[in-house]
This record gives sequence, structure tokens and C-alpha cells, in this order.
Amino acid sequence: MLFWIAIILGIIQGFTEFLPISSSGHLVILEYIFGVSMDFTFLNVLLHIATLIAVIYYYRKKILYLITHPFCTMNKYLLVATIPAIIFVLFFGSIFTQYMSSTLFVGIGFLITAILLSFAQVMTKKNKVPDMLNYKNVLVMGVGQAFAVFPGLSRSGTTLSVGLIMGTEKQSALDFSFLMSIPIILASIVYELIFSDIWVSAIDFDWWAILIACISALFTALLGLHLMQKVIRKINLWYFVGYLIIIGLLVVIFL
Repeated sequence: MLFWIAIILGIIQGFTEFLPISSSGHLVILEYIFGVSMDFTFLNVLLHIATLIAVIYYYRKKILYLITHPFCTMNKYLLVATIPAIIFVLFFGSIFTQYMSSTLFVGIGFLITAILLSFAQVMTKKNKVPDMLNYKNVLVMGVGQAFAVFPGLSRSGTTLSVGLIMGTEKQSALDFSFLMSIPIILASIVYELIFSDIWVSAIDFDWWAILIACISALFTALLGLHLMQKVIRKINLWYFVGYLIIIGLLVVIFL
């Protein structure tokens, strides 16, 4: 049973990581539904590595440019956007960590994400002259990323929404939302590998299941990235809003 659970978690993690519907929230719900009692931290870290590889591969040309031009404006934007999340996690991360597995808070997070996406959809339609990235809107997106530590609150949904609400051009907001996820995902992976006891739980897993789960997460993450590129061209976020409202209410009422 754990073999198939690991693979299902890999598929869901990959597909939802870059959609504005909270991958962590979906994993909490699935683990609750399956009645899983074992520690999945080790698997979750490996799945995040798989999705990190996916976004790096997808934006490989832009990332290569950032590496070869370390003092470019985009790198400065990424630094500004990352600082709020670091500060927030250092001072308040422990407060939210205790609620990460709470289905109630996950459901509330889904509903908050739906509200943010709704505002973003409305504001984007009203904004006829969008702005390109600047220090003000990337800082606000960074603050949004910091608050996305709340369980069920989608990181990509929050950063994209606040970027669009601030009047940022939609493609620029989407690309920056994905690029700014790289240092945060990388930092969380390094933290878990060094400071947590995830290696203790590693002995309980079927390594074939882990391998298949990670491969599934990698390819479904690429699919999710591709899907969001299509969605942003039509800028129709209402599909995600409807889904989040339905699943959010179901989780709050029944789980």
C-alpha cells in the first residue's frame, strides 16, 4: 500500500507544485485520507528536489543568463523578493509549523488562495496598461511568498496574485513567481537535509517507490509549468478559484 501511496503523492506533488492550488495542502489531505501514520518528510524532501529540477530545466536558458550575469537587475529582484521569506521563516516559521498538518487550516488556506486569485483576475482585466517588474512589485511578491508558509496557502497562487494585483504584466509576474521559488525550495531542502532527522524515516521506504514517485513528480511538474503558461495567456484563473472553493469547503466541513 505504501508503494502506491508514495507514487500518488509524487504525481500530486509534481502537478500541483506550480499550479496555484497548494501542493503541500493536497499532500496533507491525501495523507489524512489514506490514514498514513508514518513520517513522510524524507519523501517530501525528495519530491521537492524533483520539482526543483523541473523548474530549473524549464527556465534553464534564463537561469544560465542569471548565472553568467550575477549583477543583472533580475538577480537583484530575486534577492529583494527572497529576503521577506527568510525573515518571516526565521521569526515566525515555528509558529506555523505546528499547524502544517492541520486539515482545518489547509482548508482555510485553500479559501484564502481562492480570494486572492479572484482579486487578481478582476484587477488584471481592469488594468489596461500593466507595469513591468520593478522593486516595489517584486518586494510585495516576496512578502506574499513569505505568508505562503501558512498551510494550504498556495505559494505560486499567492505570489502570482499579488503580482497581478500590483499591476504587473501577466507573463512577467508568472515567470518571476516561478523563478523566485527556486532559492526558497533550495533553502528548504538544504535545511531539511542538515537540521532535521529525515534520515531516520528513510529506512521505512521502498526505494523503488521513491524513485518512481520522484520521476512522476518531475514530469508532472513540467506538465504543470506548461499548463500555467497556457492559462496565463488567457488569464482565466476562475477555474482554479472554483476548484479551491469547492475543495476548501469540503475540507473545512468534513475533515
